Amino acid sequence: MHVPLERRDGAPARREAHFLHALILLSTVICGTLAPTVIGPVLPAMQQHFADVPNIETLVPVVVTMPMFVLGALAMVIGALSDKIGRKRVLVGSLVLYALAGTAPLWLDSIHAILASRALVGLAEAAAMTVSTSFIGDYFTGAQRDRYAALQVTVASTSAFVFNLMGGLLGAYGWRAPFVAYALPLLLAPLVQIFIWDTRGAAPLAQSRSVDDEPEFKPWLLALICVAAFGVGMVFMVVPVHLSFMLVQLGVHATGSIGFAYAMNSVGIIAGTLGFGWFIASRCSVVQQFVLGTVVCGLGFVCMGAAHDASVLTLGGAVNGVGCGIVLPALVSWGLRSLPYARRGFGTGAFTAAQFIGYFCSPIIVMGMVMHFGSRFAVVQDWGLALFALAALCVAGSLLRVRRLKLG
Repeated sequence: MHVPLERRDGAPARREAHFLHALILLSTVICGTLAPTVIGPVLPAMQQHFADVPNIETLVPVVVTMPMFVLGALAMVIGALSDKIGRKRVLVGSLVLYALAGTAPLWLDSIHAILASRALVGLAEAAAMTVSTSFIGDYFTGAQRDRYAALQVTVASTSAFVFNLMGGLLGAYGWRAPFVAYALPLLLAPLVQIFIWDTRGAAPLAQSRSVDDEPEFKPWLLALICVAAFGVGMVFMVVPVHLSFMLVQLGVHATGSIGFAYAMNSVGIIAGTLGFGWFIASRCSVVQQFVLGTVVCGLGFVCMGAAHDASVLTLGGAVNGVGCGIVLPALVSWGLRSLPYARRGFGTGAFTAAQFIGYFCSPIIVMGMVMHFGSRFAVVQDWGLALFALAALCVAGSLLRVRRLKLG
């Protein structure tokens, strides 16, 4: 039986139902964090196991990046498919596929077969991430939608922290052991099947919402959101990829100290998402949200680039995390409020794909700059200055627009 999107009586019951739906949908975010985190600690052991395979030094890192590549390629297609056939069946199927493909390396003994299974993980991840975000746009509106969009990033950052620890602990039992964690989505599949209703059946209710929640589909606006998503993806991956190398340059080699620096970045992201969901989203416009997040990100980069000791570098990484925790949910919220119900899956898939392509391209572009300038510190500091300039440009453009509206 489908639960209506809104009930005229019993507000407390409505809040309880909505919280249950949000909790289930937010839990599916683990599909986006398991892939790169839980197997990271065992990659050297995996490389040693397949040491006789030609080019294994290149193939093993692809085990991590393959799902991101497939997600970037297919998220938009899968989102459009969910608009046509219904989101629920796509989400349930993706959770099952994720578990089957994710645990396949437990018994596969070919690196090429493992890479094929990782491609299927990327397919399932694309479906789960796109559809769960679309569902949040279908189920909730206004400040509540913004809050849950922020909580998506909060849950993702928290679970990434937990899965990093889990990967290290399970890795003590062999390089295959962490792949057991990929079975977790099997626990979510029946919950989605039982408690989540397909919004395709509730389309008239969704379409009866206010004009603000059902805007006209504007391809140019979606293209702009995708450009922003690509940029957010580029910025977000700088700290995860380069922080450890910068710490080593400063003479820090203890894995505990490096792990602490990454943990502080994760704490910063969580703090930023909570600040966005509970304070910023309801008080700031989209432009103001992005300007604030961009300035904080830039401040973190400048602090990192100017660091001469590990404590300042760690502080800069944490500050950058706060900024990322603001711009990530701001992006999702902007995308959801700009997409009509009939195109929400397609549009969500488009900006999700752009964001993950940004993740994929970020290390390539940053390392190209490092090779040119000769220093990660200089490049990271330049990124911070560029973000300051971008924020100033956005403020100037916003003020000019307001002036034109007053004159017009």
